[in-house]
Amino acid sequence: MSDSVQTTDSTALRGIFPILATCFHADGGIDYASQERLIEFCIDGGVHGLVMLANASEGHLLSEAEKRDLLVFGLEKVGGRVPVIATISHPASRVAAEMAASAAELGAAAVMALPPFFGRWRAGLGEIYRHFEVLDRAIGVPIVLQDHVLTDISLPVDFLVDMAEKLNRFQYVKLESGNILHKARALRAAAGENLVGVFGGNSGIFLPEEREVGCCGTMPACYMPDVFRRTWDLLEAGQVDAAIAYFAPFSRLASYEKDVCNRCVWKELLVRRQVIACGAVREPHPPHAGPEQIAQLVRVAEQAGLLV
Repeated sequence: MSDSVQTTDSTALRGIFPILATCFHADGGIDYASQERLIEFCIDGGVHGLVMLANASEGHLLSEAEKRDLLVFGLEKVGGRVPVIATISHPASRVAAEMAASAAELGAAAVMALPPFFGRWRAGLGEIYRHFEVLDRAIGVPIVLQDHVLTDISLPVDFLVDMAEKLNRFQYVKLESGNILHKARALRAAAGENLVGVFGGNSGIFLPEEREVGCCGTMPACYMPDVFRRTWDLLEAGQVDAAIAYFAPFSRLASYEKDVCNRCVWKELLVRRQVIACGAVREPHPPHAGPEQIAQLVRVAEQAGLLV
């Protein structure tokens, strides 16, 4: 199904870019065999690209050595078939820049970063600009800013547009905070050519509406790449009503995954789809990830038609 080709051209960053889960054995070690199967599952499902080491990848629970090893492995197994965005979030600009340069050197098509924050410390807009200026000077691939509620930082539209005008590599924003449809519409209206695209987030729950307001794609979890690709193709073909009718039950599943069964418990669906061997998440284990919650998640997925 996939018709994507590798390129570092920023125009390639469009469509369905799932966040690739990190697969673990029950003891918490990385399961590279499952990781390879997951990559093939996503590419076979028609994804336009992949994102590694992000929040939904449990990237914050990996050591720096594990992050590099996993990125090397992932890029090797993808083999240039689709572009890969590497998450390099870090509160220190110098460290983030080093991570970004390393990812680009290894073959990442772009890097994604949160604004710098740590605990209750929140960077001001001047600090955020300087952080991305350091990244901009360190690499030759596009930068995706992740506007996430996790940071508790408000990023005004005019500030983001100004950064895109001043920084060569600052070309994309991924929205996951507040009313993302309103903000995406405002960004597309105010931005010049330097802001190449706005990605939707929030598990892709409202993919048809995201595309309607001008989003260039979405970055959902990776347990139903085939569903997102089919929906995207219907939207691209102008069959909006058909896309919404097809996607509606899966939208309910995505909403449940995000709001009820978050913290990667949704990996259990990849087990049920016979993609990965174990749905384990790293300790500390989420208290809601018990048998009852998993059973309800599976039931919602069955009702959506995912597990047939």
